[in-house]
Amino acid sequence: MNYFDVIGTFLKNPVDSRPLEGVRVIEFAHYILGPNIPRLLAQLGAEVVKVEPPPRGDRWKYASMWGGRGFFKGMRIDYLYLNSNKYFLGLDFRSEKGRELMLELVKRADIFVENMEPGTLDRYGLGYLRLREVNPRLIYVSASGYGQFGPLHKLPSYDIIGQAESGIMDTTGWEEGEVNELYRLPDYPGDWLPSTMAVSAVIAALIYRVKSGRGQYIDLSQAASLQRFMYHFVYMSATGRRMGRSGFFDPFAVVSGVFKTADGKFVAVAAMTERQAKALAEVVPGLAEAVGDKWRSYKALAEWASKKTLGDVLDVCRKLGVPAQPVMNDFDVVSDPWRWERGSVVKIVDRLYGEIVVPGPVVKMAGVDLGVKWVARPVGYHNKLVLKKWLGYGAEEVDGLVKRGVLGYWDGQIGNTPPPGWRAEDDPVYLGERDEV
Repeated sequence: MNYFDVIGTFLKNPVDSRPLEGVRVIEFAHYILGPNIPRLLAQLGAEVVKVEPPPRGDRWKYASMWGGRGFFKGMRIDYLYLNSNKYFLGLDFRSEKGRELMLELVKRADIFVENMEPGTLDRYGLGYLRLREVNPRLIYVSASGYGQFGPLHKLPSYDIIGQAESGIMDTTGWEEGEVNELYRLPDYPGDWLPSTMAVSAVIAALIYRVKSGRGQYIDLSQAASLQRFMYHFVYMSATGRRMGRSGFFDPFAVVSGVFKTADGKFVAVAAMTERQAKALAEVVPGLAEAVGDKWRSYKALAEWASKKTLGDVLDVCRKLGVPAQPVMNDFDVVSDPWRWERGSVVKIVDRLYGEIVVPGPVVKMAGVDLGVKWVARPVGYHNKLVLKKWLGYGAEEVDGLVKRGVLGYWDGQIGNTPPPGWRAEDDPVYLGERDEV
């Protein structure tokens, strides 16, 4: 067996428990930036309880994508996987009894994640200073647009605002004088990237706690974290000049671009080295004379690609050792066997919502299954299960708290409902009689 076969065997055959099993997390977050942190911790094995005020809960589930599309069996499609592997508790933190319950849960938690407007939880007696009193070992994560101090800290922010403030948006489009437009990168990288970075800080804080016995406070700023991906300002500082925008060119490649082929497809080509550019120039008419001029190079390659199918372009580039790949659309991604083999996309059969295709774990880890176990649930779905596991409450006590308005459930609005045909009396997880898996 060769080296790569052995590595593949490690990755495809889980034998160990997940690394964060036994770690307990409380999430008090909404939209994407905050909830993605516990999502990734849950994939690593942490037990995450998502606390939502009943009956509406996380407002992201009601956001209507593209004029009403985007819902699957009563739940928003990205909310389902963004909140996978979590337990859902519907708790009114504005009531005194609700706050008491929250503090009891915090005493048993390792990590607390929130992305409310700065100061919101402190007004209700649930800010970091209060929670630290009841659990000095707690790791508390505050995620916000601009952090918890400084002149901007109380301003609201969303993905598009973060992309603008961080400087990312200014790098999109073309050089001034060509097409004077800027673009927002789609699919909310302003939320996904900073929240993914925050997980490394949480892991570091867990290690710090083992060494010191003390908890931690982590202040995540969306805009500041996004700016960490940029190097344009470093160039500006060193040279006094702006680096400029590059459109679909790679500014470090000798020859690159995105090209339309004879069969109407698009292909990205990047000859990053002199050797790759020279190899390409041997088959592309006019390219040898144009290397060094990005637009002349682009036109020569565009003319050549326009007379070939996508398959032809890929065959030639791969024989030459020049990196090239088709521009994939959604259908291509779901149909791509390489992604299924790697687990980049996975199909799960959720106990409630049935068969659904979701993104796979962000990394592969030898001997460990980091996959999606179940997707999101409506507000309060795990009330009985969570209070039984964490505080030892019986079902009657939970029902009593529901009657008092301390705990609650979903309101049945689209985006916040079990799938059609679900029956409470037939669901042992909802009744607190068994766990999800």
